[in-house]
Amino acid sequence: MGKIIRLDRHTTNLIAAGEVIERAASVVKELVENSIDAAASIINISLLESGLKEIIVSDNGTGMDATDARLALEPHATSKIAKPNDLFNISTLGFRGEALASIVAVSHFKLKTCVTGEKGLMIVLKGGEIISEAVVAHPHGTEITVRNLFYNTPARLQNLKSEAQELSYIVDYVNKMALANPQLAFKLYNNEKLLVQTYGSNDLLEVIASIYGMDIAKNMVKIDRNDGYYHIYGYTSNIVTTRSSRNSITIIVNGRVVRNNNIINAVVAGYHNLLMTGRYPLSVINIKVDTSLVDVNVHPAKLEVRFSNEEGLINLIKEAIKTALVEVDLTISLDKSENESPYHNDIFVREEVKPYPFTAKTPDLEDLEEDQKEENPNEEIEVLKETFTQQQYSFTKHDETPSERLETKSSRLPRLEYIGQLFGTYLLAQSEDLFYLIDQHAANERINYEKIVLHLQNSNTKHYELLVPIKLFFTTNEAIVINEKMSEIEKLGIKLEEFGGGTYLVREIPDWIFRGLEKEFVEEIVLNIVNQRKSEKYQFLDSLAKSLACKKSIKANEFVNKQEVEYLLQDLSNCENPFTCPHGRPVIVKVSRYEIEYYKRCCLLETYHKKELFSVW
Repeated sequence: MGKIIRLDRHTTNLIAAGEVIERAASVVKELVENSIDAAASIINISLLESGLKEIIVSDNGTGMDATDARLALEPHATSKIAKPNDLFNISTLGFRGEALASIVAVSHFKLKTCVTGEKGLMIVLKGGEIISEAVVAHPHGTEITVRNLFYNTPARLQNLKSEAQELSYIVDYVNKMALANPQLAFKLYNNEKLLVQTYGSNDLLEVIASIYGMDIAKNMVKIDRNDGYYHIYGYTSNIVTTRSSRNSITIIVNGRVVRNNNIINAVVAGYHNLLMTGRYPLSVINIKVDTSLVDVNVHPAKLEVRFSNEEGLINLIKEAIKTALVEVDLTISLDKSENESPYHNDIFVREEVKPYPFTAKTPDLEDLEEDQKEENPNEEIEVLKETFTQQQYSFTKHDETPSERLETKSSRLPRLEYIGQLFGTYLLAQSEDLFYLIDQHAANERINYEKIVLHLQNSNTKHYELLVPIKLFFTTNEAIVINEKMSEIEKLGIKLEEFGGGTYLVREIPDWIFRGLEKEFVEEIVLNIVNQRKSEKYQFLDSLAKSLACKKSIKANEFVNKQEVEYLLQDLSNCENPFTCPHGRPVIVKVSRYEIEYYKRCCLLETYHKKELFSVW
């Protein structure tokens, strides 16, 4: 007798539910997507105990007649596709026909639906079995209630996170769907408390304001780029608004919220070094593309997509971000409220700044290297490559006077008039009705960085033999991969010789490797190759340029004379990016005359009230 049997429908639905329905957020996702496919304009979501006890999703869509309502609960039943070729031209969010059957299999389920002009229908199921069916009064559209999720799969129920964490997943998803569909009105309740509300005005910036707040919406930069194949549009934040994680980068493809690390890296790379290390923009990137050029049939969750000519898409996104940022003023305004500052005092106030004339501690090169390790090694390589091969900077010799050096290059800063130095750390300047506070170390670091980049791009990629070989040790599994990819390592100008026991001797290195850091650089390059990450020299040259620039720059509490400051300000004006240092820290802060006078009036008014108070006392 054979051992292979055909599984019953209930068992197959439970298996499918394991792939499609992972948590309450998965239920909300599938039901909301069905509502959108049904041409709904209003979608309401109501939760009890973060969806673990009850989920209700209602819409004003087209609804279903009795026949379709019964069939929709069956596995692999869908109205979205009819033949195999339809999989290559999917324009709806759902198409597999698995979601409802999977949800029904692991919950107490109730469906109410009605088509305009017909009677409504209610179907109640438990664990996939129909309990009752009745004609009911119901407005056109569909309402689905899911109770006791995973009641018959206790292992999955026990592995769910806390209610707060599960709720955060749902809120995050609904927010992203609202961003993807600004033409729809969303409401999300948990335990009768309103958490999310959008109004369906078809204004993406309004949705951003409702989700993230008006202050953030004011700091968004519009992007719009089209190359004939892809249309990129949406909003991305300026350098004032940043986040500590990439979760605030929303990628939308033809109305579908997706996950794609390559696209997220492209968004971050578009900023290059405008952002601080470990900070990420808040972005809503819409990608419109012909459905035949994108594959959404990759995973049952439908969150992953594959593109035709993905490299072209990535380059278009980076270019769209860079162009949008170039067209706006990135100078940071000094807000009256310090709590509104995106850097929260950790940037504007130096740690342990000693009064002048004490000498500040020079930043440790090891600390800089540690900062670089936190960055994603893959996300900026193409941008760095462009930096080292295409960018042209115009720097003049210091034997010229500042006036002779003026207007040598189109400047993104106004002409600055130097006032003086503050605390041996900050340079004070003015321009018409604006007052500027400039971090002398960050400004000089930016100038030196761009000079070093210019120098390195003209250097030859020669290599030389070491007088004393460098000894490196790798684990056995790493050594196996190294031997396999030895030719790839040698192409980078690094010659390794196996010494046995996982030990290798480095005989030759390229001349662009920083003296004194040969061992660290070679080890990092080799490990990147072992871990199948891109190991192009541009990334390491960028780290080198940043380290050198910091080491050679003016330090805090270091006195500079007027002529030196004038040269520095002019060189800063000639920089491609005068607003941030190579590590993304702000260089210059501006304050308007109005803000100064406003503060003065507030202080005078406060002093007057205090005098009145004391006179009365």
